[in-house]
Amino acid sequence: MLGWEFPPFKSGGLGVHCYELTRALASRGVEVDFYMPRTEFEIKGTTPRLIQVMPVYFGPYTAREAYGWDFMNRVMQYNLRCAEEVEKNHRERNYDLIHNHDWLTMRAGVLAKQKIKKPHICTVHSTEYDRSSLGPNHQILEIERMGMHAADRVITVSNMMKRQIVEKFGVDCGKIRVVYNGVDPDKFRKKWEVRKYSKEKVVLFLGRMAEQKGPVQFLQAAKKVLSVMNNVRFVMAGGGDMLPYLINYSIELGISDKVTFLGYIPENQLHEAYAKSDVYVLPSISEPFGITALEAMASGTPIILSKTSGVSEITTHCLRVDFWDVNKMAEYIIALLKYRVLNHTMGRYEVEDARKFSWGKTADETLKVYRELV
Repeated sequence: MLGWEFPPFKSGGLGVHCYELTRALASRGVEVDFYMPRTEFEIKGTTPRLIQVMPVYFGPYTAREAYGWDFMNRVMQYNLRCAEEVEKNHRERNYDLIHNHDWLTMRAGVLAKQKIKKPHICTVHSTEYDRSSLGPNHQILEIERMGMHAADRVITVSNMMKRQIVEKFGVDCGKIRVVYNGVDPDKFRKKWEVRKYSKEKVVLFLGRMAEQKGPVQFLQAAKKVLSVMNNVRFVMAGGGDMLPYLINYSIELGISDKVTFLGYIPENQLHEAYAKSDVYVLPSISEPFGITALEAMASGTPIILSKTSGVSEITTHCLRVDFWDVNKMAEYIIALLKYRVLNHTMGRYEVEDARKFSWGKTADETLKVYRELV
């Protein structure tokens, strides 16, 4: 398996997916060698055998800054080294297949397939169309196109993502399989065992501070909610390039005293963030899935989703809104904060929905794809 990040070195759902999937596969008797960039720190206690390849990865949110203008060249170097390491280790390990994640390792997947003559699977978590608000990088688009067309199977994390790669990349629909992300319900069930109430209601945004995630729309909705209700705190958790701008924007809107910026939250503190929140909002402009929304569901925290989020395919117990409609977003937030019965009813049904999507199920569905080729 070829990846770019692995906890604690992660910047979003991709790292979580790789960690949980490899653990679940291992519990089903699958041996996984996980290839990733070499880090400055040793990662201990992991289930797959980690094979760290140059170049050095400097941690969440900083990779592009660390590599600077040479970023693309370093990614290509990493892909070439990955393919070489796969070929070398194949002589001893006798791999059955190659599985890469997203564009950062697509070239490595294709090259490794050519070298060891084994099936290649590519999981697409998002594309350059989803990530870029200023216009897609055409070099990355071509890498994505090449990788998806060369792969024997393509896994997408939602039907929304499947439609996109068929329409925009011309990928054969017959080789695409949809495998949803999962969640560990036991990690988040504390929400319903111990619920903390306070006079101040809490509305949570958790994700990268990037335009794709809709943080500006979240603050605009917050402004409208606070014009009606004063006992509300808006919490924004996550790091990213837009963080300084968003802090200044909250001041410009006159709501900085009601907005708390937490920065990056470690994995072991996520459950607390959900547990202390009354509403979770995912206002993404484009969100192929949205693992954080599934985690909020498992916590019993009612969720408001943009209509362009893949996670909305797996639950009907959510409120959906156009990402640009901040008036409707504010109305939904107010309703969930004011009406306790609505809040609790939605939350309890969401817990039931989340329990249907474990990482074990994700692994089982992935294994079905493996068995089509092996």
